[in-house]
Amino acid sequence: MTTITENFEKVLEEKKMPLKKQEIKNGQILFKGAFRIRKNLRLPFGIVFDTKDSATVDYQIVYHKLAYVKEYSKRSEVMDLINEFNEMKAGYYRLCIGGDGEIYMRLLARTGEDIRPVYEMMVMGGSIAKALLPEIEKITGEDTTTTK
Repeated sequence: MTTITENFEKVLEEKKMPLKKQEIKNGQILFKGAFRIRKNLRLPFGIVFDTKDSATVDYQIVYHKLAYVKEYSKRSEVMDLINEFNEMKAGYYRLCIGGDGEIYMRLLARTGEDIRPVYEMMVMGGSIAKALLPEIEKITGEDTTTTK
């Protein structure tokens, strides 16, 4: 384990945020959890840290399952909305659409031993998702007021 991931675990303990930790391929470390968007809606997310022994490492935060495009005919309209969000509303994050129609948010960045900005970006991602969901729901026709 690197100093960077150890520092991240300390911040999580301070903030009383229990994320599940596991080692994944290439020795990378994944922390995963769910962000409460509404009383009955939680978005799963994960943070992956590269574990190379270096003063800075790459990390990625992904908020999964914002919505699904189930009708292929709506894909173009959803792509236009995603492009608009990426230009004007998503901040450091980028919205993406997977081959299966999943809409998710992703952030790629680098960090050093001061890990607090990573924590802040993680929390900001949940806030961004919460703000964008109503507009995504209008286009996809998906009702996320039910529990995921």
